[in-house]
Amino acid sequence: MGWSISHGGTRYGFSYGDVAELRDKLENAAPKEWPTLAPVLKRGSGDPFKVNSNTAQQVGVALHQAADRLRFWDRAWARMARQIGDSALLAARLGEPWRWS
Repeated sequence: MGWSISHGGTRYGFSYGDVAELRDKLENAAPKEWPTLAPVLKRGSGDPFKVNSNTAQQVGVALHQAADRLRFWDRAWARMARQIGDSALLAARLGEPWRWS
């Protein structure tokens, strides 16, 4: 099982474990962005939730900034962070909730 993230966030599918590992990497690699990312990425239960478009905008920007830092250590994880960030920014641009299920 894994997360389905709206607005193209899971083109290739991310398991709960993948998102948890990304969360751990971002917590260490991007401490400045972590307070913005934590409320979304720390949800480990797999229960569906949605993020309003304003918060999605903030999380998307933070994910892009974090991906820029992470790419020096691991490009694959940086790509994953950027893909999820892209989906957050798209939801924000459309004024729609960003859904995780």
